[in-house]
Amino acid sequence: MADERFFAQLPALERFVEVPDLASYRPAPDSWALLITDVEGSTAAIEAGRYKDVNALGVASIVAVRNAVPDLELPFVFGGDGATMLCPRSRLDAIVPALQGLQARAREAFDLGMRAGIVPIDALRSEGHEVLVARYRASPHVTFAMLAGSGLTEGERRVKDPELGKGYAVEPGAGEADFRGFECRWEPIRSQRGSILSLLVQARAEDRRAAAPIYRRVIETIEGILGGDGCPVGPDRLRLGTTAQAFETEARLRAEGLSRPSIVLRCAKVMMQTRIGAALMARQKDALGFPGRTYKGEVVANTDFRKFDDTLRMVLDVTGAQRDAIAAFLEEERRAGDVVYGLHESSSALMTCLVKQRRGQHVHFVDGSDGGYALAAKQLKAQLRARRDARSEG
Repeated sequence: MADERFFAQLPALERFVEVPDLASYRPAPDSWALLITDVEGSTAAIEAGRYKDVNALGVASIVAVRNAVPDLELPFVFGGDGATMLCPRSRLDAIVPALQGLQARAREAFDLGMRAGIVPIDALRSEGHEVLVARYRASPHVTFAMLAGSGLTEGERRVKDPELGKGYAVEPGAGEADFRGFECRWEPIRSQRGSILSLLVQARAEDRRAAAPIYRRVIETIEGILGGDGCPVGPDRLRLGTTAQAFETEARLRAEGLSRPSIVLRCAKVMMQTRIGAALMARQKDALGFPGRTYKGEVVANTDFRKFDDTLRMVLDVTGAQRDAIAAFLEEERRAGDVVYGLHESSSALMTCLVKQRRGQHVHFVDGSDGGYALAAKQLKAQLRARRDARSEG
């Protein structure tokens, strides 16, 4: 039981610039496991215009696992087309069926494959791969997990390897997932400054302690360029959807059945709820358990627009000059051998939500509206390949 409360008992960091400091992290318990989920063929799906479905399934994996063990607070990091999570292995009997249900819903409702793999922490640690965890307080109501250590990259490599992955895969089965709390109701959030920049940065250093000052320099420099944190969400830019089409993705995920009437009925229910919510927010009134006066402010405060899982991930609202300055800075850092990075520019941000309670306990995940993180990863991976090729030639 003490191990199960591991994450809930970690002290919380109050400033994002402190996130790279390894002194703030604690080793994940040996009795826990690393969970990796991702949409198979996500890049092709995004390039075909299905970025909303891909993002939805990435968030849905977090929702399904959290609902499977509602009494536990679990670390998770949303990655755009999937998620990295940690859980006690003592709860896998509840989590595995939820992941199987997720796979079934992805296949049946979206015609997409959902990879899910489980790697024991002690197996990674025994081979020299550490998994470290910290907490960052984003608002009075919400804290987010921050992850570090080579075990994250190694765990993902094992899960995605065509042969090794068979030993870690969650195989399709008869399990069911609970998607209560999943919501996808906000219209795409237009950039106020000019464009939405999805950003990935990995420090290239001998060890994690040497990487920490590199990440801190990147965070401080970007904040200096932006004159703040660059959050892409603001109360004046939040608009709820108004048509059934806007709620189709949520309906396909949460409808009782996959028949067209079930999906239409779910869309109608969501449309009624959003109309009530929009009216209460417009009138600054609280009613029916919905805090219309404060909800938009809480959404902004609880938005997961920057995170760390041995990769710095940010979704930022930038001007053209700020975009160019950030790109020039990162390119200078890359040429110095300190980082690899990926950037992707969008006109708006896409928001997908996990709502436990309307008052405070709700989390909002953002990404570039046309597949920001996943497409930024293409550039980062290309830079990693170029580094490997240069070393092999040398």
